[in-house]
Amino acid sequence: MDWSLYVVFSLSLLAMMFFTGMEMAFLSSSRFSLELNKHKGTAKGKFLSKFASHPALFLGTTITCYVIALTIFVLQTSEVLKPTMRFLQIESRSIQVSLEIVFNLIIIILFVEILPRALFRAHSYKLLNFFARIMNFFINICSSLVKGLFDLSFWILKYVFAARVDDTKDPFNRNDLSVLFKNSSKTSHEDNTSYKLLENAQELPKLKIRQCLIPRKEIIAVDIHTPIEQLVAKITETKLSKIIIYEETIDNIVGYIHELDLFRKPTSIESILIKIIAVPESMNAVTLLEKFSKEAKTMAWVVDEFGGTAGVITIEDVLEELFGEILDEYDTEHFIAKQLSESEYLFSGRLELDYIAHKFNVIFEEDDDSTETLSGYIINHYETIPKQKDRIIIGQYEFDIVTVSDTRIETVKLKKLN
Repeated sequence: MDWSLYVVFSLSLLAMMFFTGMEMAFLSSSRFSLELNKHKGTAKGKFLSKFASHPALFLGTTITCYVIALTIFVLQTSEVLKPTMRFLQIESRSIQVSLEIVFNLIIIILFVEILPRALFRAHSYKLLNFFARIMNFFINICSSLVKGLFDLSFWILKYVFAARVDDTKDPFNRNDLSVLFKNSSKTSHEDNTSYKLLENAQELPKLKIRQCLIPRKEIIAVDIHTPIEQLVAKITETKLSKIIIYEETIDNIVGYIHELDLFRKPTSIESILIKIIAVPESMNAVTLLEKFSKEAKTMAWVVDEFGGTAGVITIEDVLEELFGEILDEYDTEHFIAKQLSESEYLFSGRLELDYIAHKFNVIFEEDDDSTETLSGYIINHYETIPKQKDRIIIGQYEFDIVTVSDTRIETVKLKKLN
């Protein structure tokens, strides 16, 4: 018996398993976290950084070496199975070839494709780090061959198929960052707040202004021709430092005033008016922050698709999406959110619908996304601000208005209807 035959056969099988697994480990790992390893100063860290910087070379090496190992494996199969064929007294060459194909299929699918991929995917970073030196050895050996094959394939794509090939390095994207953040959160519970902050920052470009503005029906505003005495009374009543100013209708907001400017003893609102920028409700939060920074503003007038007022938004409203709730003059110290019985609840009107749905499993009817708060939801369906003790039924819920102000519902009792 020629044992060298079985040694070569086994080594080719192990090589296929290794290169299949390394390919899966690399594809399952975050390139961003691999790139960060070069700052650790270790040899393996530099290897991992090299893999991340040259993904095409890494994957090209795994594919090339896999094909070489597969070729050797298939060529040796016939010789390895000869004793078995003689033992089974199979003389027909067609039957022998069929059995060799079945044998190769079982071995390759089970031991080369399924098991290594599952193992290396489950422990991608650990195994990639463990086998870094070995993989780097094969990359150094095969680099010239792999680069030559790449050049040939690019030439064929360009001149035979007239295809445009972008061989530039892909930048790190949000998916890479997301994998890094999730892996970090698994290893350190203390960093959960930082992880949440970074996760919110990732989602900020997707956030539309309409999702975090102060709705039109909750805006406290006065006409530009209002006497100063009435303006002072409004500020005293609402305890707000800023009041929105409009001309004729709320759909024509011209700016806002700050209470500190009243110490200048103005004779009219126009003399202390601060201009406000107008932005579409479809604008995303990042663009708005850039606009605030560029124009040195902290408040914007949000217009809808018809040019009317959708609401107003401050820089604080956007930052709350990033850092969480920021209490200020517009917010009460604590929102009310209590379950009174199995089917009854007491809520503050400014609670967000998503929060109520998540916390109390109270699912509201599909809306047009123009309302984010419970107060806005009720007013939108009732088409006016209800009075105290009014009872309103919307879908499967009954709302009892407990307290109400001039611009919104402050507290409401919700009851599920059978």
